[in-house]
Amino acid sequence: MAKKEKSVKKAKKANVSSSSYSKFISHLKTKIRSSQLKAAVSVNREILFLYWEIGKDIVEKQEKDGWGTRVIERVARDIQNEFPGIEGFSRTNMGRMRAFYLSCSIYPQAVGKLESLPFFNIPWGHNVAIFESLKTSKERLWYANMVISEGWSRNALIDSIKAKSFKRFGKAVTNFRKRLPSLQSRLAQDTLKDPYLFDFLELKEGHLEKDIEKGLLDHVEKFIRELGQGFAFVGRQVPLQVNKKDFYMDLLFYHLKLRCFVVVELKAVDFKAEFAGKMNFYLSAVDDLMKHKTDNPTIGILICKKKDNFIAEYALRDINKPMGVAEYETKIVASLPKDLKESLPTIKEIEFELSAASKRKRKKSTTKRKKKPRSKS
Repeated sequence: MAKKEKSVKKAKKANVSSSSYSKFISHLKTKIRSSQLKAAVSVNREILFLYWEIGKDIVEKQEKDGWGTRVIERVARDIQNEFPGIEGFSRTNMGRMRAFYLSCSIYPQAVGKLESLPFFNIPWGHNVAIFESLKTSKERLWYANMVISEGWSRNALIDSIKAKSFKRFGKAVTNFRKRLPSLQSRLAQDTLKDPYLFDFLELKEGHLEKDIEKGLLDHVEKFIRELGQGFAFVGRQVPLQVNKKDFYMDLLFYHLKLRCFVVVELKAVDFKAEFAGKMNFYLSAVDDLMKHKTDNPTIGILICKKKDNFIAEYALRDINKPMGVAEYETKIVASLPKDLKESLPTIKEIEFELSAASKRKRKKSTTKRKKKPRSKS
């Protein structure tokens, strides 16, 4: 009997250990991952400080002792010989270190705390893309901050630089300053772009709103990426019932940072003042029927083919609800010079040429078949 009780106790002890083991391992894994992340961030920062220091030393030697640019190649070779197998000390990268130091040195923070500069909180590859692609200190600082706030990968950063996001963020005509608290107003203003680049759409000249809407939802991931981080898609043609009548919003989003609904109306025509009145109606209805008491006021975005800034500003001036007006365009059309766009053939002209070429080919083929074969001599 005593032996049986002893074996039961052992079994219970083993069972307890087994049930808690997975939780214990999970706990350890979380700690290790957290430590790895902190270590990776710390290592990245230390590497950046090292690169900055090397760049500083090279610049000072060149200025003090009159060393030329060729010394960088010699330094790179000697460092690589001393530390074989360690990457990052090529002649190209050493030149980048020098440029990194010179670029960072123009900011006031460089005199005090370097770590306050966003460049020391993003990977080296991101810094290389920023310093080699951008010329002004304002743009470089903006993109570095966006990498941190938006969590951009290196490819996403490069795409944003190519799309000239710096010149488009916060450029929409809005009434946010008057209709929103100052903190939310600044965040909301910086969230909107103008124009929006829907270069992933294939739209015909006389396209309608439904064509844009369908195209955007067919490429919803790219669309949300263009809108910016924080937008969560709620629905398309979302119904609102007011006094037993149904109304439908083109697109509805919820913004996780702004903590509010965002109504997006698409217009395949130039902006008209009456569009603001209809949007004001939608925003009032969403605030009454859908907004939670903890949500911020609903925001509206009118995305039109073209807009006149003066007309848009007048239209929004006395509107009670927060809204903005922006344009959309495709990258291909926007990048073509006017004289080149006018010289391009129309779809009808291309179809005609293809049809004519096909007829010539068929005629030539028929003529060959009719020819009699030559008799052998």
